[in-house]
Amino acid sequence: MQAEAVSLEKQTLSQSGNVVFRVDLAGGRTVVLRMSPLRGAFAYTAHNLNALRELGVPVQSVLASGGASSGGSYVVMNWLPGRDLAFELPQMQAAHAAALADKVAACQQRVAALPRGQGFGWAPIGRPALGKSWSDMFGRPVEEPLDEPPTPLNLLRVRLRGLRRDLEPYFQSVQPVCFLDDVTTKNVIVDRDQLSGLIDLDFACYGDPLLAVGNTLAQLAVQESEAARAYGAALIDRWQPQGEARRAMHFYSALWLTTAVVAADTNGDAARASALGPIVHAILDAAAA
Repeated sequence: MQAEAVSLEKQTLSQSGNVVFRVDLAGGRTVVLRMSPLRGAFAYTAHNLNALRELGVPVQSVLASGGASSGGSYVVMNWLPGRDLAFELPQMQAAHAAALADKVAACQQRVAALPRGQGFGWAPIGRPALGKSWSDMFGRPVEEPLDEPPTPLNLLRVRLRGLRRDLEPYFQSVQPVCFLDDVTTKNVIVDRDQLSGLIDLDFACYGDPLLAVGNTLAQLAVQESEAARAYGAALIDRWQPQGEARRAMHFYSALWLTTAVVAADTNGDAARASALGPIVHAILDAAAA
């Protein structure tokens, strides 16, 4: 692909460690340039996107890719109009948010219908993953008590570890189902309330698709809009998790938010840590109900 660039604008759509640019080309065409410091970072991007496109999932097309002179790699793809869901939700109507959630969940369920994987964790679609079980993704269950001071963060950890222990039989029963783990309130591009496409799909994950649901609910939990609540409710309604699967979904949410509490605590942001704590406790309460 050869064309003259007339403008280059750095984007903030990705938190993957890649640098992402919007590039306007002569003739009016717009593309995305993603750059990684890792060689081979995009080796399977076209493979994954082609597989997803065959399922009817709205994704980009790879126009060019290769190694960079710096030792990293790059990929060029077509531009998708819109912004990450996280930026669009606050101004959306609840009905539009629910309809969008249903479309995203439908995409995930098409991905889940792909053949079961060989191993658990992250891998290109159809390639072996390294994990031997889904339980391995969360470390070994920890027996209580630990000699820890009863800080608010440690009290959260105690509850989270207890739920993780309870869910061990469920985690051991999980099959290596393919899903898009990082499709949450980011990597979902929305244009005028409509799904424009899903991005940042260099790898898929094999395991429990409810991980993506739980992580999405965690990110929605810090928003207070009616649209955010409607989006989360529609996701749950589409997946209909029951019993231990529902508890696992809450565990994934609580784990994601506890990680955020740890980050806030480490960075000295006591206000954020204090605000997130009750949200995590509420999620853990829901798991126990």
